[in-house]
Amino acid sequence: MEQHEHDAQTDLSPRTKVVALGRPERAPGASLNPPVTFTSTYVQDGPVNYARVDNPTWTPFEQAVGELEGGRALLFASGMAAVQAALSLVPTGGTVVAPAAAYNGVVVSLTEAQADGRVTVRWVDVTDSEAVAAALPGADLLWLESPSNPLLELADIAGLTAAAHEAGALVAVDNTFATPLLQRPLQDDVDVVVHSATKYLAGHSDVILGLTVTADTESGRELHTRLARQRTLSGAIAGPMEAWLALRGLRTLSLRLERACANAADL
Repeated sequence: MEQHEHDAQTDLSPRTKVVALGRPERAPGASLNPPVTFTSTYVQDGPVNYARVDNPTWTPFEQAVGELEGGRALLFASGMAAVQAALSLVPTGGTVVAPAAAYNGVVVSLTEAQADGRVTVRWVDVTDSEAVAAALPGADLLWLESPSNPLLELADIAGLTAAAHEAGALVAVDNTFATPLLQRPLQDDVDVVVHSATKYLAGHSDVILGLTVTADTESGRELHTRLARQRTLSGAIAGPMEAWLALRGLRTLSLRLERACANAADL
């Protein structure tokens, strides 16, 4: 029965999945919504002993977004916390190729990291695929936003990802504005997807959260482990109430996104 329900959910359209995913197991009299767990510590000898490592309230939202993106999600305290975790994959002294018109927080982070000698940044125009490809040799990470924040620039995610991998670089894509209902970068072999869940995913301007998503492959699971360790050591963890609110907000993502796109088209 459990396998049948899982298969049924897998066959649902993404617009239906935002309503159905992250629910507790169906049973007569059971709640349709997951509970909120407020705790800092757990009884010893269990899988987790401290809430900086995990909280059961994170899990439904992570599972829902992971399923929507086609990978495994990790919840962070903010979009910038997720960004910093993704950037932590770059070794000290490494090189990042990034859009000159990226989100301001990303630009500031990379600019300061370069000033401190931690990374070298090659700024590019992501709408010029040839220029981006020319900047990739010797790079460790290609950072993309498509559409970008705030200029809504578009990048050739599939083509640039292939070029980056050929050059030996990882690829991270901020999918905040498109959401997994409009594009799923993991299908284009992107290594890490980043979200500011504060925006479309949660949708009600009442929480600040971020996510990373990696593929359920050997390399993706390795990245997932590294990102999870970064979350634990940095303490960039979400509050349980914020996680619960974000999952509730996700339920209306399809309707909100449909209206936003319609309004944008009219404008």
